Amino acid sequence: MKTLFRLAILLVFMGIAIPAQAQDSLRIAAVVNDEVISLLDVSMRIRMILVSSQLEDTPEIRQRLMPQVLRGLIDEKLRLQEAERLGVTIPQEEIDSQLALLAQQNNMTLPQFEAVLNRNGILLDTVATQIHADLAWTRLVRMRLSPSITVSEDEIDEALARIAKNQGKPEYLVSEVFLSIDSPDQEPQVRAVAERLIAEIRRGADFSAVARQFSQSATAAAGGDIGWVGPGQLSPPLDAAIRAMQPGQVSAPIRDTGGLHILALRDQRRAGMPEEGTISLKQVFLPLPASAPDDAVAEANTVARSVVERAKNCSDMTRVAREVNPNGNVDLANVRISDLPDILRPIAYNLPIGEPSEPLRVETGIGIFMVCERHIPEASLPSRDEIAERIGRERLDLLARGYMRDLRRAAFVDLRV
Repeated sequence: MKTLFRLAILLVFMGIAIPAQAQDSLRIAAVVNDEVISLLDVSMRIRMILVSSQLEDTPEIRQRLMPQVLRGLIDEKLRLQEAERLGVTIPQEEIDSQLALLAQQNNMTLPQFEAVLNRNGILLDTVATQIHADLAWTRLVRMRLSPSITVSEDEIDEALARIAKNQGKPEYLVSEVFLSIDSPDQEPQVRAVAERLIAEIRRGADFSAVARQFSQSATAAAGGDIGWVGPGQLSPPLDAAIRAMQPGQVSAPIRDTGGLHILALRDQRRAGMPEEGTISLKQVFLPLPASAPDDAVAEANTVARSVVERAKNCSDMTRVAREVNPNGNVDLANVRISDLPDILRPIAYNLPIGEPSEPLRVETGIGIFMVCERHIPEASLPSRDEIAERIGRERLDLLARGYMRDLRRAAFVDLRV
């Protein structure tokens, strides 16, 4: 309420009558236990989200965002109340340090950052309150929940074995927005919010900014970044959704334990296979249209099999290529594996050096390939400490969600809008 009181007192001392619109902003949006969230608080937070997400500020967009913004402010209030109840305090110097860091990340000094906020209709206190709530909740969760988390050696062994087993398999760079559902009757409302957020993201809203403001997962602080995940690392519904997506896509709402997830697939690679690896590749290519008659296909396959039988090393591949198709073969030297077509990457990674591949049918012909050099930095498994830390973070996030759910259930919340 500091921002609200400061604004109201300023108006009184200036002798200015508060117009109807300002009076409306001082109305109560919600009462959380014995504390008030005003419409000004809601409006200010919406404005901050619109600016950080690069969304147009229109009445329609504000109306769509308001329910989830208010829900987030209620959660923020509950976190601060719980931190105060248990004596968790955040020194002002720590909040100021985070504000300065935020300004630095935007290539500004703190006074410059505050001036930009003011020009966009945002009070610095709005940002500071959110930082305060995040810091207090993080400290509270670690203090109360971290001591109960243990990760056994067997669990670390299982995780390492799973990672080793997934070497060479697809791996996905994923971000999330998580919206909790505390009771079945909430699901329609939360799903509607998820659909609205997805619509705004697909209209151009920045996913990481939306995650920071709306996600109720620990990853919110990192803009929803989950990091690289392999097969089976996420829950089955999330794993299935990610495998069906292409980089750059955003999922529909996915129901999972505790709530709804919105996933963004940012990139894809093969686990343990560094993309900076390079190869030198020789090829024999036999042109063959997709509509070629059966006898032409049979003849080309016969020639392709003869290439496989005759090419015993890279020198042989060069000689055979000149004999079979003098003008249609291009050697690839020191090519990044990440730049190769998807159909050639398994060959680049897995084909033994100096051995011809099986004939590979593509749209314009048949190719036989041979890897002559391969340079791939040795892939390293994460350390046991890194595995234990990751498992611990995942468990702490689940416990924190449960803690927050309990706070909501025990709270008195009176919505006025």
